Amino acid sequence: MPNRVRRLTALAVVTLPVLLAGCEMLRPPQQQPAPEPVSQTPPAAVAVVAPPVERPAPLPGRKPPLPAAASAPQPAGPGPAADEALPRPPVVVGLTRDALIALFGRPSGEREAAPARVLEFASGDCRLAAYLYFDTTRNDFYTLQYEVNGLPAPHDAVDRCLSRIARDASRR
Repeated sequence: MPNRVRRLTALAVVTLPVLLAGCEMLRPPQQQPAPEPVSQTPPAAVAVVAPPVERPAPLPGRKPPLPAAASAPQPAGPGPAADEALPRPPVVVGLTRDALIALFGRPSGEREAAPARVLEFASGDCRLAAYLYFDTTRNDFYTLQYEVNGLPAPHDAVDRCLSRIARDASRR
């Protein structure tokens, strides 16, 4: 019996709100007052001005030529001493181990600095440390960075030392 009472109670709880909501539909609708008529005069015309569109400058048909190096002012007086007039320093970044050895001679040291291999070259007071990293597409180690006497490139002292190490290696 208690189960039956529970079922009837649940049925009454569900159906009673539905029945009460249906009673609302039996009432006649209330008439709402008619809305006020809208004036028939159109609003004044407002001129809309669009902001000017900025267009990018057109690209030239071809790249303009570089300025001539001769137009740079030349320093007055005698040129630099022969020892300081060094050629352009050698390129280190992008070289393999074999190319570094061909350029700077036999390394004075070689060590692991995971994930890099470090080749060290020396000449007098100049010390080059070239960091080679493995390139998976070319399947070899390539120089990605280097230091000369603890200074990162570019630096005038770095360029002079690189040239000195390469020059001394070519004399051996």
